[in-house]
Amino acid sequence: MDINQKYLVNPADVKNVIGRDGNRIGVEIEMHIPYYRGIALSLLDDLYVKFNDTVFEKEKLVLTIDGLSYTWPQIETVSTMRWEYGTKAKVFVPADNGFEPTRTVRVELGCAIRISYASRFAQPCVVYFTVDPCNMTTVQY
Repeated sequence: MDINQKYLVNPADVKNVIGRDGNRIGVEIEMHIPYYRGIALSLLDDLYVKFNDTVFEKEKLVLTIDGLSYTWPQIETVSTMRWEYGTKAKVFVPADNGFEPTRTVRVELGCAIRISYASRFAQPCVVYFTVDPCNMTTVQY
């Protein structure tokens, strides 16, 4: 999976999420699948997000593909929805106040998937990048 690792996330695809009340309620990160084939969502073994020193539990993340959103317990059982190569998935991270506009944030994002000809618990593909919140866009929830 290392060959596609550098294409997993474009830092420009990280956005603060604004709730209906106008407050920042989290962060949305768009990511590609780190595998040259698509997979059924049930083959996604892990989803990992860390901002600076804060690790977010995968059960609190929401993954959206082709406009359909799934939480972690749902992902484990969805065999009819596929995450295809080249399709961006949106990962919603419920972070209070999103990213503050005053400081740069170190982000780690990754996933582990079951793929053909690999062991059941493959090493996750993780990317590390920084985000300057001053240059971020926002998206309405």
